Amino acid sequence: MTHRMTLTMILALMLALAANLAVAGDDSSVDEKMTGLIGMCAESAADRADRQARESLYDRLGGYDKILELTREIVRLHSVNPDFDVMVRHIDHEHLASQVADFMAAGTGGTQNYDGRSMPEAHSRLRLTNADFLSAGGDVIQAMKNKGYGQEETDEVVCILVSLKDQVVLK
Repeated sequence: MTHRMTLTMILALMLALAANLAVAGDDSSVDEKMTGLIGMCAESAADRADRQARESLYDRLGGYDKILELTREIVRLHSVNPDFDVMVRHIDHEHLASQVADFMAAGTGGTQNYDGRSMPEAHSRLRLTNADFLSAGGDVIQAMKNKGYGQEETDEVVCILVSLKDQVVLK
């Protein structure tokens, strides 16, 4: 499979999953979709590592200020997503966006330190499912599209999220 085809497939799958979650509510189909997404991220790992070796994802995302803009957009989309609006309704959106930006910047090659809670601690009370994870991923993809990021950067962010799934889906 070619590099471009793998990236296209990952993004197409994530967008389709986000759009179809309301229709495809059974756990087995969600689990199958997660398995497919994990496999596609595994297939693109070498290409992502090569890009990271040439230039950090942090730099390709535009540095801290651009990452903060992106996380603000993700939080905004979560606040209008019926799967998450209740979860984020009563929290400080700017604080959440800043914490996520710190986490993202530190994990993508920036010099920032993340001093927030661990992923399991931050997500334990939310009781997220794989379906929730896929819905959140749809918000991330849409936010990246809204902010003008390309396919390669979106692929990398999505696959980083996939690598963290077991730390946020604790059921």
